[in-house]
Amino acid sequence: MASIEENVDIVDRSEGEIKSVNARKIKVKETLSSLGITVGQHSDPPVIAVLGSGGGLRAMVGLMGSISKLSELNLLGAATYIAGVSGSTWCMSSLYSEKNWSDFSVLKDLENRLREQIKWETKRNYPWEKIKEKFLGKSYSLTDFWAYTFVFHALNSVNEGKLSSHKEMCESGEDPYPIYSTVRQHHIHEKKSDAWFEFTPHTSGFPAYKCYINTENLGSKFKEGHLLEKQPERDLSYLQGLWGSAPGADWFWLFFHDMYHKFIQWLIGDESNEMPSPEGNLDESNKKTRRKRNINQSHVTPSREGNLEMAKNPHLRTSWWDIIKVTKNIAYCLAKWEWGTTNNFLYQCKDKIPEDSDLVDKELIHLVDAGLEINTPYPLVLPPLRKVDLILSFDFSLGDPFRTVKKTAEYCKENKIPFPEIPEESFERPPKKSCYIFKGDGNETPDVMHFPLFNIQTCGDVHKIVRLSIKYATSVLSYDGSKMDDLLDIAKKNVESSLDLIRDQIQQCVQRSNKKEMS
Repeated sequence: MASIEENVDIVDRSEGEIKSVNARKIKVKETLSSLGITVGQHSDPPVIAVLGSGGGLRAMVGLMGSISKLSELNLLGAATYIAGVSGSTWCMSSLYSEKNWSDFSVLKDLENRLREQIKWETKRNYPWEKIKEKFLGKSYSLTDFWAYTFVFHALNSVNEGKLSSHKEMCESGEDPYPIYSTVRQHHIHEKKSDAWFEFTPHTSGFPAYKCYINTENLGSKFKEGHLLEKQPERDLSYLQGLWGSAPGADWFWLFFHDMYHKFIQWLIGDESNEMPSPEGNLDESNKKTRRKRNINQSHVTPSREGNLEMAKNPHLRTSWWDIIKVTKNIAYCLAKWEWGTTNNFLYQCKDKIPEDSDLVDKELIHLVDAGLEINTPYPLVLPPLRKVDLILSFDFSLGDPFRTVKKTAEYCKENKIPFPEIPEESFERPPKKSCYIFKGDGNETPDVMHFPLFNIQTCGDVHKIVRLSIKYATSVLSYDGSKMDDLLDIAKKNVESSLDLIRDQIQQCVQRSNKKEMS
């Protein structure tokens, strides 16, 4: 087998993922034993995947609360995988940047730090040096602009860490194995498996073709499966922008055009500038109404202090010529509506993918938020290669609380992937329960536990759910301490109220595994 460090490889899973999953089995068995659930001596424990949907800051905070409560109840140790889309990936990538993050005491500290990180600040500087570096370079797209303006604005931080640096903590087995997702920009809504692109600390690529490269080489130039030109690995701030790039959809063009205009005002020090608020990235109701909102939390005042700082520090000074070139290059990407531009490592790989695939002749691919396809990463954990027995899907979408399940069922039918039958009577709106269970076949089809964020069991009544949906709209870019605590509390209650159901489902999975050992 060719070295994955230098060439495209065809594998079910990387050696690094296999090593991490095998190490994780020890932790899972220990956790189940502490819960009074005994896995047979010669049996593998069930493979449990935790999924987080998109939903901007709401999803980031909601997943933090869900994971924190799973850890507190000693259930997180039973999970083998955590996979996310859009806002959930912001939470995941922040967690995996911390050592021993899945320990409950560490998670409590991270909650407090998150509370400080995303609270509103009146003045804020964009990371101009990052923007300049990319748009004066050879390869750039609107994702670079998005990552270092809007996503930076929402997360209030630049994470310069690298995804590949998370390999060691995964291989120890102390934490679940992370999977991040995007889709190809011009293949949205086609329900095709080759639209999906996954990222892990070890490899990144197209699961439909089982074609991957080392994550450190993502963005480097390949031809016929061979590495031609090595490029530096992108930082996590860029990846957070890529994973959460919902504006890659054409309907977002007008908002982005406005945001670009505000950015130009910021560059020239116009204090009258305000940062616009995007409507919910995936919610059909938000797309249709596109109401103008006057939300105080959504305002950013440009920083002349940043210009003064540049005057004091020569290394921060920027020439007008740089500003003109950066502005021109951003405008060029805006005119082409070009997102997630990445060198295609499958360029001219006729021996590795079907010749009729449009990937063969494309030197570049364009990746965007997977939430534009299905707002949760089912397609990355359902294929048999990961042997998932139970899925805990935490859904932070607004609008139809079962839309992700419906779309996944359609996707699986189209691509002949096993997925549980979903009874029509399950689609309650608003949802009455904090958890809905869709049973698999105990073999190739996993059991699915679906957790809608806002539901009557946890939130109280329909009117409160409506108020919460407005209060935590995707367009809200920051939470104060009270908002943060309330949302964390709702997410945690959804897990706590379902504790017996989760334990029962795990017990059933273990019983099936033990029966297979005996037979």
